[in-house]
Amino acid sequence: MKLKEKVSIITGAGGGLGLVFCRSFLREGAIVIMTDVSEDYLSNGASELGEYKDRIRTKILDVTDRDQVQRVMKEVYDEYGRIDVLVNNAGGGLHAPKELDSIKEEHWNLVVDVNLKGTFLCCQAAIEYMKKNKSGRIINMSSIGGKTASIVSNVAYAAAKGGINSMTRRLALEAGAWGINVNAIAPGTVLSGQRMIDVWNELDEYQKKTILDAIPLGRLSTAQEQADVIVFLAEEASRYITGAIIDVNGGRFMAG
Repeated sequence: MKLKEKVSIITGAGGGLGLVFCRSFLREGAIVIMTDVSEDYLSNGASELGEYKDRIRTKILDVTDRDQVQRVMKEVYDEYGRIDVLVNNAGGGLHAPKELDSIKEEHWNLVVDVNLKGTFLCCQAAIEYMKKNKSGRIINMSSIGGKTASIVSNVAYAAAKGGINSMTRRLALEAGAWGINVNAIAPGTVLSGQRMIDVWNELDEYQKKTILDAIPLGRLSTAQEQADVIVFLAEEASRYITGAIIDVNGGRFMAG
């Protein structure tokens, strides 16, 4: 029970990686506030975690809406008196085209707003309350696509995730004085839900082989392998780690 009674907010929690993160936190004893932009995703996700229903709260949240973000953070703090962990999982490629000449302004705005602006708004609002308790853990979702060129993602996604890397380091510098750790993980390709399965299936066999051949461990990651690192960054064992972007990609990219 590494996260016993830790009040943990997870965005994009209704499916894919977010749902796996929720299950892992609940197994470790956390109180989990599941947030997502879709009520259907939330209700379906919460029903899959029914055995932990006493420690689950669900809240509709569009992370690009400042008023909604501030309202949710306040509601959580008012109910529990603290926010221990924030996992900024909401994001992804959001079905934007990969080819540069097919990307429209609305694609760029959506990808950057949800991934980068959403992470910023949630961090800003949560840190306000974490400061009151002089403790907290924030884990942001970056990507291998934010650290090196990836054939799976596009320029908007790369820009957003690269921004999250820099923002994570800057927030760690600023929030450390209040005992708040800010880190991120940078996964490679994870077949964590239907959207990512579709992305993988759109690649031809040569592209798939190129990706797999570049991974020293020789395979794609499972969602649970990502969740295990998220749990580690939320628990006491990682107390002296902050400002880190942890590569969880089987060695496909190795930071120098």
